[in-house]
Amino acid sequence: MEAAYSWDRDPELAAWNGRSPIRVSLPAARRDYLARWEDRSVKTYIIEAEREPIGMATLYDFRKGGCELGIKIGPNDLRGKGYASEAVELLIQYVFETLGVENVRGSTLSHNHRMQRVFEKNGFEQVGDGTLLSRYDNRRYTELFYERRREK
Repeated sequence: MEAAYSWDRDPELAAWNGRSPIRVSLPAARRDYLARWEDRSVKTYIIEAEREPIGMATLYDFRKGGCELGIKIGPNDLRGKGYASEAVELLIQYVFETLGVENVRGSTLSHNHRMQRVFEKNGFEQVGDGTLLSRYDNRRYTELFYERRREK
């Protein structure tokens, strides 16, 4: 939980999503994490390397036969090393084969080229874009929407 807290306080990670780093105390964040992790409509997974937590992946917004995927790799020196791609590959296999989901959606900001590569490497297609007004810096960003459908 402390790792997730440190990632959510990281300004660089927050900027990839057009958000501000969290400013609440660890006890307050812990209550929020536990509430989210107990929510059965959200599936959260810790990504590990050599038994150490390095990131988090979440499946959520299960509707119309699909779900949305979110992922972050915490330590800066581990970003761009393939951990997110491998985690997404495993999650895709899980949602299609175990959960029976028909499609997986994801989004990222246009300046997050690493996440765009992760989506493309895992067979996602860009299906649209939109404008996001960031509450963090009051700027408008282009959000790219991706989708991968289960092969028939």
